[in-house]
This record gives sequence, C-alpha cells and structure tokens, in this order.
Amino acid sequence: MVAVTTVSLAAVASSASASKDPYTLDGDENGKRAEVISLTSTSTGTSMVDNGTRGPGIGDQIIITANLFRNGVSYGTEGAVCTRVAARTTHCTGTFSLPRGQVTWQHLHTVPTGAPPSDFEVAVTGGTGAYATARGYAHIASISESGGAFTLYLVC
Repeated sequence: MVAVTTVSLAAVASSASASKDPYTLDGDENGKRAEVISLTSTSTGTSMVDNGTRGPGIGDQIIITANLFRNGVSYGTEGAVCTRVAARTTHCTGTFSLPRGQVTWQHLHTVPTGAPPSDFEVAVTGGTGAYATARGYAHIASISESGGAFTLYLVC
C-alpha cells in the first residue's frame, strides 16, 4: 500500500494580500479564489498495520507523515492513512497542514499489488483557514518511499 502523502505541490497564481504568505489567492467577482500549488514531500515516517488475517489483506493500513516543500523551502506537513478495501484497492484520506490552513483530501485507487500509484488525481474535500471552503483536486505525478511530487488545484 502506498499513499499519496509522499508527494509534492507547486506554483501559485497570486495577488497581493495582508497575509505574510507570498503565495496568496486570486479572487473573482463572486468571491471565489483559485490557487495552484506545487509541492514536493519528504517522508518523515511510514508505518504498516497488519489488521485481520496475517499478511496482505482487507483492513491493513499504512500511516504516512511527510514534510512539504515549495520551491525548496519548508511549506508544511502532511499526514495520511490508507486502508486496503479490496485485494488491490486502497481508500486513503489525508491532510496537508500549510501556512494559511489545512487542506483535506481522499481517494479510492486500484493498483497492482506492491506497485506505487502514480499519475492520478485525488479529491480535495475541504479545509480550514484560507482553505475553509476549498474544493478541487490534486494531480499526483510521482510517489516513492522517500517522497513525491504533485500539483494541487483549488477553488476556495
């Protein structure tokens, strides 16, 4: 089981704001803001939990934590839990803790056993702070044991 948490985000469409964050959100006439963020991640911990029958099976979990970077500078942390729900399918939920709030995500993904997923999307399900009304998705470009890369597309 490999989780999305070992990935990264980048680039932002930004405008000036009172925030100390140089990556601010552009607003439209309806008050909606769009942001594209590219990050990279470095794993800070991965733990496998073998639930149920010994060996790979439904209910097994992987817990992942990572540090997030934007343009090589520390930009937050991530935590996620993936649960095996079928022989080759996992359901993952996670949270990115960023300078202006948190962004939550989830996905259901089927991959060959033992193969890390890559080049897919996860749904953004909400957030806190500047991301309290966040919706959108993240495109996952690559994942490895040590980290990864992805792009987050938000409308807040």
